[in-house]
Amino acid sequence: MVAADRHIVGFGPVKALISQAGKEPWPREALIGLKLIAPDAPECVSVQGDSSLTDAAQAHDRIRFFLKERVIRNFRDVGQALLAEIGPCSIAVTSAEHLDDGSRLFFETLAAVPRADVRVRMSTGQAADGADVLTYAPAATEGRIEHLARESSPGAADLDFLYEQAVRYLSIGDSWTATRILDALLAHRSTPAVWGRLGLGYAMLGRTLEAEFCYLRWSEDTDPVSAAGANYGLSMLYARHHPAHLRSLDRTAAFLEDGYRVLQQADKATEDLEFHKVFNRNGYALVEFRRGRVPEAISHLTDGIEKLRNGSAKNHMHQTVLIYNLAQCYRRIGDSKAAVETYRQLLEVDGKMPEYHMELAHCHMDLGQFDEALKCLLEARDLGPSILETHSLLGYVYLQLGDNDNAVSSYRTAYECDGRDFDAIYDYAYILAETGRPEDALAHLSGRSHEGFVDDQRAKLLTLTAEQHAMLGDLSAARAALERVLTLTPGDPDARANLDQILGAGT
Repeated sequence: MVAADRHIVGFGPVKALISQAGKEPWPREALIGLKLIAPDAPECVSVQGDSSLTDAAQAHDRIRFFLKERVIRNFRDVGQALLAEIGPCSIAVTSAEHLDDGSRLFFETLAAVPRADVRVRMSTGQAADGADVLTYAPAATEGRIEHLARESSPGAADLDFLYEQAVRYLSIGDSWTATRILDALLAHRSTPAVWGRLGLGYAMLGRTLEAEFCYLRWSEDTDPVSAAGANYGLSMLYARHHPAHLRSLDRTAAFLEDGYRVLQQADKATEDLEFHKVFNRNGYALVEFRRGRVPEAISHLTDGIEKLRNGSAKNHMHQTVLIYNLAQCYRRIGDSKAAVETYRQLLEVDGKMPEYHMELAHCHMDLGQFDEALKCLLEARDLGPSILETHSLLGYVYLQLGDNDNAVSSYRTAYECDGRDFDAIYDYAYILAETGRPEDALAHLSGRSHEGFVDDQRAKLLTLTAEQHAMLGDLSAARAALERVLTLTPGDPDARANLDQILGAGT
C-alpha cells in the first residue's frame, strides 16, 4: 500500500513507491523521466551528459517547457522501468482523496503500461491497522518549501528561495508543484515575475485562460525584457495553446510586434538583448509561415541562427529551435533536399533529441528514401522508445519495404504506447486486416468503447469492422456494422454502396 498525502511538493506517493526499486539498471530514458518526479535522485545525474539539450537545460536557461504529452511519456518510461524491475504487482493507494494531480496521472499511466501485469487500486480513507503502508518523508529542501509556503510572514530571502524552487520545478516539467508554490508566494510577493511564472505553469497544465490572465499581469512589468516575454507568452497562447475557437493569428502577430517594439526601445546594455530579439522574431517566423509567407519566415530564421552561433547555453539551445523551424520551412515549400541537409546540421548540434531523427525520417520518406528513413526511425526509437508516432512511422516504412512482420509489430507497439489514441487503434487493426488476419483485426476492434471519438472516427472503425466480417463471410454482422455507420454519417456514399452490395447478396 502507498499512502497519499497533502503536500505542496508533489509526487510523494510516487517517490515512496519508486524507493522500492534500485534504479541503477534503469535505461537512459527512464532516468530522464525520473528527473521530473524525483529531481534530487542521485541516479538522475548519470544521464545529464547523455541527454538532449532540451532535457539537460538548467532552470534559467530553459526555453522549452513540457506539456502534458511529454510528461505522460516520461511517466510511461519510468513505469516501464519500475515494473521491469519489481515484476507483476498490485498497488493500493490509500487516502486517495489527498492525491496530488501529478501523482494521480502517474498512477493512471502506470496502470496502462503495455504488456505489464500491474493493478492499481485507489481508496479513500486510511489503511487498516497493521497494514504495510509505504510513506514518503520529504527531503530537506522539500521540507523547507512545505514550511515556508505555509509561513504567515516569510522573509525576503525565504521568498527568493520559494521563487527559485518554483522556477526549478517548472524547468523539470512538474508544473503542479510549481503552481502550488507560486500560489503561496503570491500572497507575499505579487510581482510581474511571479505572475509570469504562474502563467507559464498554467499554460503547461492546459489552463490557458488562467495563463492569459497571469500573462497580462506579467506584461505590466517595467523591465523591457520581461514585458516582451509576457507578450511572447500571450502570442503563443493565441497561436498554439488556447482552444481552437480562441486562437487568432492576428492577435499572435500583434503581441509579437508589441514585444519587439519594447525590445527595440530598450537600453543597448540590456543583458541578452540580442537573444530576446531573435527569440521574438522566431515567434514572428511562425506567423509568416502560417500566412504562407515562407521565404519571409526563412529570412527571420537564418538571420537568427547567424546571430546565435556563439553565446550561452540558452543561445545554443535556441539555435537548435531555429534550425528545426528552418527545416520545417524547407519541407513546406517542397525542398526536401534542403530540409534533409538542415536536419543533419541540427543533429550535429543535438543528436540526442529523438524528435529530430523522426523529422529527418519524414524528409527521407518525402523523397522515397525508405531505407534512410528506417535508419532515422530506429535511432529515434532507441532514444525515445515510448513515442507513439515513431512506432507508427516505423510500421509505415516497414510496410513500404515489404517487411510485413515488422510492420505489424511496430503498429502494435504504437497502440500499446497509448491504447486510447484513435490513429493507433485504427492503424493496428488495419495492418492486421491488410496482412490477412481478419480474425485478429476483429478481436482488436470488438467490444471497444468509442467514447471520446467523433462520429467520423467511429464510422471509420465500424467500416473496417464490416469489411472484416464480410471477409469472413458473416454478412449479417457486416450489415449491422454498416447500418451503424450510416446512422453516424448518413451521407457516406461508400457505406451506402457497401450496404447495398451486402443486401443484394441476400442478407
